[in-house]
Amino acid sequence: MTEGPAGGGERRVQPDDLRSCRLPVLIAALGCALLALAVLLPPEIDPVAAAACKVILAGAACLLALEAGHRPVFLPSWTWGLLPFAVVSIAAAACGARALDEASDAMALVLAALIGRRVASEPRTRDALIGLLVALACVAALRAAMQHHLIYPIEARAVRAGAEDGSALLLARLEAGRPSGPFTLPAALGGFLAMTLTLTLSLVRRAPRWSARALMVMAFLLQGYALFLTRSVGALLVTAVSVVLSLPRLAPRHSVRLRTVVLVLAIAGAAFFLYARRVEIGSPGADPFILRAGNWRAAAHMIRDHPLFGTGPGSFGTFYPRYIEPGMNETRYAHNSYLQVAAGWGIWAFVPLALLAAALARRLRSAWRTGREDLPVLAAAAAFLVHNLVDFTAFLPGVALPASVLLGVGLGPVPGGNRAARPWQAILALLVALVLPFHAVVSALSRMSLERAQAAAVDGDTEGALRLARQAARCRPSDPSPPAFIAEWVLAHGMADAGLHEEGERAAQRAAALDPESAIRHYTVSLYAAAASRPAEANRELRLAHRLYPRKELYRLAPRPSVPEGR
Repeated sequence: MTEGPAGGGERRVQPDDLRSCRLPVLIAALGCALLALAVLLPPEIDPVAAAACKVILAGAACLLALEAGHRPVFLPSWTWGLLPFAVVSIAAAACGARALDEASDAMALVLAALIGRRVASEPRTRDALIGLLVALACVAALRAAMQHHLIYPIEARAVRAGAEDGSALLLARLEAGRPSGPFTLPAALGGFLAMTLTLTLSLVRRAPRWSARALMVMAFLLQGYALFLTRSVGALLVTAVSVVLSLPRLAPRHSVRLRTVVLVLAIAGAAFFLYARRVEIGSPGADPFILRAGNWRAAAHMIRDHPLFGTGPGSFGTFYPRYIEPGMNETRYAHNSYLQVAAGWGIWAFVPLALLAAALARRLRSAWRTGREDLPVLAAAAAFLVHNLVDFTAFLPGVALPASVLLGVGLGPVPGGNRAARPWQAILALLVALVLPFHAVVSALSRMSLERAQAAAVDGDTEGALRLARQAARCRPSDPSPPAFIAEWVLAHGMADAGLHEEGERAAQRAAALDPESAIRHYTVSLYAAAASRPAEANRELRLAHRLYPRKELYRLAPRPSVPEGR
């Protein structure tokens, strides 16, 4: 293959030239596929999407390794010094399955950021990625509007009429009408829109024609309306922060006055949101501010008690019950991602988080002074980091993966000349490409089988539920959830069958061995011991459950009858 240079001669195109042209396009295509999958089918909801995202990221890791001879190294060398701490935190975790799950999710966020850093050097692919993210935000906002105006009212009427099982709490949530779009929570949708609204405004300013500008204005209004419907105070204030940070680029002539206007509107909106949610906030034990304060206090106590290597990745929800105080809620999240990361991994985890925040702050300050083109992206990334001070979207891949890509785009490619490819880079990329999707596929198969078992149990198909739970346990033997389900199923349906009784007891003991810090696992073992007339073992397991969850009445030992004096 030849091409004509400017001088009129011909030069043969080398295979390396073709590779250097194709690899960035392939990496950008994988980044776009990752964004579409993460937003439309959030991995925290769909197991297939969770596995597919990990497969995409593993492919991107291979492509980035192939480019190592032509591009600078993406991660600074100091990150390798933290690897031993991470390995020890994972190895010391009480529940290895959950530790590996959280480590896998953390690796996914790092790879997503690397995709963003690679795309940042290609203006056209970067703009295409941002445009796709804005389009996905419009889809999410449209779905949120449909939930508020159509889906939730129909479901609320069905609950009131008794057409399906419901509760007062479910009915209250449906009647409140706070949509979540494709995500699990209104706050997650609000956090996602807090990032994309700034990007949409930047596209309004850059639109070359009035028709394109009008389309972007409509997209902004749609996303803003969806954010309004969520009535998330945290998301609204974070949106104000991201817009204010972007003003030197969006409106350089009027940025000072607009800053005041945006802040006033944000404060007024927050006051309105608080008024609209006054019933929720005023209900006993439902005030989100008091509940968050309790979650933060519990996380701080975990860090105090396990400072070096934490309680283990993914273990916050397991250790949290022993720190519960009166007025606190049951939760799996600290509502502050930084505290939760430090509680699970150890205080050393503050080092990379602080350095990431410092690097973003430096880029943001420089872009703020000059009004650079990348300022809206940096502001969107900053919105995600700030929002995680009061929420946990870093633990929701549907929001965290797009945010990680934006972080990578905002930080930009590492400057430097060409470097020779190193063998350990190829080996590491190969390991990631093999281990990450393998773990993701196995976890997805087990999770799908267990979810189908739970659905079958709800529908009354008890035999099918047991069969699917056994299948989930075979897919992933290290996961305590399938054997725990089997043990509970036997307690409810199979205690009269000697074979099932024995299987259920083995499953309960295995679940407790795989998740020894969980109170409910030991309580289940105590039920089997009591049914087998082994009171000493039953009392021992019940005492252990009570120690792990002191305030739960279910786990308290029955008081011994008092003996009258003189007998």
